[in-house]
Amino acid sequence: MFARPLRCLLMMVAFSASNAAAACYAADQPDKHPNVLLICVDDLRPELKCYGADHILSPSIDRLAESGVIFDRCYVQVAVCNPSRASTFTGLRPDKLGCWTLPFHFRETLPEAVTLPQYFRQHGYTCEGMGKIFHNPWQDPRSWSRPHRWPDAELTNYSPEQKAFRNKVAQTIAEDDWRYNNLRGVIANAPDIADVEHHDGELTVMAIERLKELSHSQQPFLLAVGYTQPHLPWCPPKRYWDKYNRDSLPLAINPYPPKNSPEVAVGTNYEMTHYADAIHVPKPHVGSVSEAEARRFRHAYFASVSFIDAQVGLLLDALDQQKLTDNTIVVLWSDHGWKLGEHNGWGKMTNLEIDTRIPMIIRSPQAQANGQRTNRIVESLDIFPTLCDLTGLPVPEFLDGQSAAHLLDDPAAPHTGVAYSQYIWRPLIGNGIRTDRWHYIEWRGMDDATIKHQELYDHASDPQENVNIFGQHPKVEADLQARVQKVLIPHKIVLRPQIHSQRNGPRKNLTLDNRYDGTVRVTWIDVSGQRRNTFDLMPGEKRPFGTFVGHVFSIESLDGRYHELLTITPDSETVRLGDHAMAPDK
Repeated sequence: MFARPLRCLLMMVAFSASNAAAACYAADQPDKHPNVLLICVDDLRPELKCYGADHILSPSIDRLAESGVIFDRCYVQVAVCNPSRASTFTGLRPDKLGCWTLPFHFRETLPEAVTLPQYFRQHGYTCEGMGKIFHNPWQDPRSWSRPHRWPDAELTNYSPEQKAFRNKVAQTIAEDDWRYNNLRGVIANAPDIADVEHHDGELTVMAIERLKELSHSQQPFLLAVGYTQPHLPWCPPKRYWDKYNRDSLPLAINPYPPKNSPEVAVGTNYEMTHYADAIHVPKPHVGSVSEAEARRFRHAYFASVSFIDAQVGLLLDALDQQKLTDNTIVVLWSDHGWKLGEHNGWGKMTNLEIDTRIPMIIRSPQAQANGQRTNRIVESLDIFPTLCDLTGLPVPEFLDGQSAAHLLDDPAAPHTGVAYSQYIWRPLIGNGIRTDRWHYIEWRGMDDATIKHQELYDHASDPQENVNIFGQHPKVEADLQARVQKVLIPHKIVLRPQIHSQRNGPRKNLTLDNRYDGTVRVTWIDVSGQRRNTFDLMPGEKRPFGTFVGHVFSIESLDGRYHELLTITPDSETVRLGDHAMAPDK
C-alpha cells in the first residue's frame, strides 16, 4: 500500500469550528461581504497613462484608477512569475514559503500553505479562477470552488511562414545549447484577428459569462482572471499595433547597466533569447540591441498592454451591466515589472526597482479615497490581509503582509514604510530592502550565506538607479543591512522542496483505483521536487501503473475538495484513492 507519512500535515480539507461558523455566517448574510474581482496581468509594469505615461493608451485601466485608489509604490517579493504569485497569494515571504524560483510548486515547498482564495472558500465565498493565476501550467485545485479553466484560443496565432522560420532557426542550434529542442517561435506577432480569437480575448468572454451567472448567487464570490499578455511572446491583434507610431515611441532613457554595479545586478536577458528571432540579444554587460529592434520590442509590448486594457474595460462594463459594481471590490495587480531597454536589459529577474515595482489599483465601493493615489510603500503580499479587511473576514495570523485597507480611506496614513525583495541567480541570492529614499541590495552565496556584492541607490538623487553608491554612506548602509537581515535572515539556500521522490528504488507495478466521486489528478513529484508527469482518473476508473518505490505523487481532485500525498512502498498493490479523505472543503 502507499505510505501517507505527511497526511496530517497535507490534508488541509477539514474546517475548524470557527471557519465553519464563518462560512455559515457568510452564506446567510451575503450582503455583509462584498464580491472580489481580481485582475492579474502578467509582466505589466507601471507604464500606464494613470501612472504618468502619456504615450500609453490605457483608457480602461485609467477609468478604474479614476474610481479607485492608485498605489504608486507597490513591490513584489520576487521579480519572476512563479514565486511572485505564490508569495502574493499565500501572503508569505519566499523565505518562509521556500519558493524563490520557477520550477517548484509551493504545495511542495510548504504543503500546509493556505492561499487567499482557499481561505475565502473556507469563509463562505465561491472562488473561481481562470487564466494565469498561479504559475503555468500548475494551478491549484484546492483554491477553487470549481475546476480552474483555460481558454481554448491560441496565444500566438503564428503564420505558416513564422512557423517555418522558427524551424529553420532551430536547425542551427547546437545540441549542447540549452535551446536545443526548446526554441520558441518569433517574439512578436500582429495577427489580423478579432479579440475573441486570441487567448486573452476569449478569457474575457469566459469571465463575463461567469459574472452573469455569479450575479444571481446568494453567496459572495471571488473571481480571479489572469491575463497572459504582455508576457512574451507579444502577439496582440493587429488593431492594437495600429494604435501606435513605432517611430515616435520613446526609448529607455538609461540604456546602460548601473555604474559600479555587479553583473548579477541586471541579469542576462535570458528570457528574450528563448525566441527564434531574438536569440542574438546580448547580455546587458556585453552589448546592445539596435534602435530598430528596441523600437520593435517596445511597440509590441505597448500594443499588448493596450489589448489587455481593452479586456479590462469589458470586465468593468460587465460589472456595471450586471449591477455588481456597487458590491464588488476590484483589484488590478501584476506579478512584476519588466525592463524595456532600461539598464540595457530586456525582461525581469532582478532586484532593481524597474522589475520589483508594479502597478496596483484597488477599487472598493465604500472607500473614501477613491479617485486618489497613495505614495506609501506596500508589498503585494499585503493584498491578502487587505482583502480580508475589506470583505469583513478575520485576518489570519500566519500572514507576513499587513493590511493596506486604511490607505483606501486615507492615502497619507502610515504603513510599513518598507518593502523587501529577493532574487536567485545561482550561485547567489540577492536580498533587497526598499525604503522611502534608499534601495539596498546584498548578494550572498547560496551555500555559505557570505556577502559577495552590495548595492545602494539613492532615490532622492537617482530615481532610475543608474549609479551604485555603496560605500559612500556607511551609517545608512549599516542600518539597512541590519534591517534586511532581520527579515531576510541569511541562511544556506537549498533549491529542493521538502516534498520530493527518492531515487534508486526498485520498479513497482500497481493499480490506482479512484474511489472519489470526482476526477482526480495524479502528478509525479520528481527527485528534485519538480512536478512532472500528470494524468487524470475519472470516478470509478482503475489504471495499471508502473513506478518506483520511494516515488511521491500529489493526488488532487479537480473540484478542489480532496487532496493527499502518496508515497510508493514495497508492498504497494492496489491503491484506493479517496477512501481515507477527510471532510471536504466547501
